[in-house]
Amino acid sequence: MVSLILTAATTYDGYLIYDREITRDILTTEIVVPAGQAGKVYGVEWKAAISPMKPPASSKHGPEVAWLQVDITEKIVDAGSATMTALPSQVRLNDRAGRIWTVEIQRAGDEFLGDKLDVGQEYKIIGAAVVPVSVVNEVELSFKPSDYRSDTPTKDLFKRQQGADEQARDTALRFRRR
Repeated sequence: MVSLILTAATTYDGYLIYDREITRDILTTEIVVPAGQAGKVYGVEWKAAISPMKPPASSKHGPEVAWLQVDITEKIVDAGSATMTALPSQVRLNDRAGRIWTVEIQRAGDEFLGDKLDVGQEYKIIGAAVVPVSVVNEVELSFKPSDYRSDTPTKDLFKRQQGADEQARDTALRFRRR
């Protein structure tokens, strides 16, 4: 009997994780940010720019691809969001045909070393991606700002959000280039 209960609990838990991950993109609200403008999610203002960059000396890619530098700026505009310190997820470049290229990101320098961001200060995130030369001028940046808060108690990290809060958590920004 105990074995049956444990199996059922494990199966249900696995289903909840599966359900959350599978429906994540379906329930995502996309905010389109006009070229040169800022997008605001969770009390944080985001700006982005894409520019060509020189490939690293160790690059083994040929002339059919181009390297792009991605510069993201985040600025806390609401003091209640100062503990939202995590980097965005699913940082991608998308073309008109629906193809996707991953952008590898990291914080620029060591300007942020704590568990709280300063309101009004801009924090830089830099990234790079490799795309075909044919789409260099059309790819657009998209990402999901994280709703993780550094002041969340460990016991609350895995609590499942319910209702409107759950849907509000899945928001993506798409930055237009023109």
